[in-house]
Amino acid sequence: MMTGNSDISFLTIVTYNIQHGRGMDGQFNLQRTAYVLTVLNPDIVLLQEADCRRPQTRMSHQPAFLAKMLNMNYAYGAVRHYRPGSYGNAVLSRYPIVNYENHVLPGEGERCCLEVEIGTSLSNFTVFNLHLGLKAAERYHQLQNIILPRVSAANSPVLLGGDFNARPESTEISLVKDYLQDSFQANSGECIHTFPSDQPYARIDYIFLNNNWELNDCKIIPHTQASDHLPLVVKVLLANR
Repeated sequence: MMTGNSDISFLTIVTYNIQHGRGMDGQFNLQRTAYVLTVLNPDIVLLQEADCRRPQTRMSHQPAFLAKMLNMNYAYGAVRHYRPGSYGNAVLSRYPIVNYENHVLPGEGERCCLEVEIGTSLSNFTVFNLHLGLKAAERYHQLQNIILPRVSAANSPVLLGGDFNARPESTEISLVKDYLQDSFQANSGECIHTFPSDQPYARIDYIFLNNNWELNDCKIIPHTQASDHLPLVVKVLLANR
């Protein structure tokens, strides 16, 4: 893996449920996914629904492929294992990945939260990349009892992002806002929903920040159907505290 650049100012953070590289046309095309991400020129990418060595996606290790295409480091956490292969969440980073741990979440669905520590010259920071369940009670339990206690215990700047499967007015998102700020308060784009990508009507993808960040911009990227979700892009400054 590359060692990464340790000098930072503004960081571009992307969260993107890539649906295994399957677009709204039903075709698997990870080159298309890579193109979407390359144009955004991210520093950190939170991926959900990434495949690793599954026949349905031509045995590709999707996190490794995308990391290579973007010249980034990566960490991968599987939530479901097959014969062969697996799928789960991944974090790509231009900076060194110091450590990571995958937390499989209880419930009916196949969900996890990948916790990744990233090192920079200013400070290490922690990224929590989650994919929550389809039932509100499950999501609330996953957040209240597993994810948010870890977020609160982190002795570093924290980013919490991913596919929450919950709308902004939900009790689950209100719970998160008791701990962190929603980056969407800095929205500068015309698009306000992330799902589905062809006719978006719901915002279910988020990036939340603790107080160690200065929020600069937030935008949902429209007009791409490389997945059933649209990517969410946030620009932040890591404060030197």
